[in-house]
Amino acid sequence: MQAETFVVIGMGQFGRQLAVSLAEAGQEVLVLDTDMGRVEEIKDVVTRAVKADAAHEETMRALGVGEVAVAIVALGEESFEAEVLAVGVLKQLGVPRIIARATNRQRGRILALVGADQVVYPEVEAAERMARTLASPGVMEEVCLPSGHALVEVKLPSRLAGTTLAETQLRAKYGLNVLALRRPGGGRGGERVMEPHP
Repeated sequence: MQAETFVVIGMGQFGRQLAVSLAEAGQEVLVLDTDMGRVEEIKDVVTRAVKADAAHEETMRALGVGEVAVAIVALGEESFEAEVLAVGVLKQLGVPRIIARATNRQRGRILALVGADQVVYPEVEAAERMARTLASPGVMEEVCLPSGHALVEVKLPSRLAGTTLAETQLRAKYGLNVLALRRPGGGRGGERVMEPHP
């Protein structure tokens, strides 16, 4: 996988975890924060960490921020004005993809109007995921696709144990397609993933 270049602005919980995860995935990550303590905490994990105000275009230009592939603005709730200004500066610099974190839909709309290509709502999305998990205890993981379909990992209901896929009639009864089966033994974590057969 080829390394991309990212700038993550704001080292709160979301920004820090995102920067660390990108760096662990082998990506080039520039981190910006106005708090020197936060910059010091992450400097050995990412490609480069700098104390800087993302609302200053000249500073951002001097740091080469206009050359990154993706910019993520992850400033805290109390820094909404700074977040709007940072998105505006990134747009002005011609960053191809700008992602902004928002705490509510109204702020998200404003960030999109200023130039964010994508707005994420980490707290809302985490709460929705947890609600789905609590409401459907058998669902272990779910990924919603733009087509309206979803990929869902579910624990096998005990009533289906010992039956074949053909016998369950999942497609006929529920419109479900099984893409893979995970069974104990072999592989990572002592499990093996198998292509299903009827």
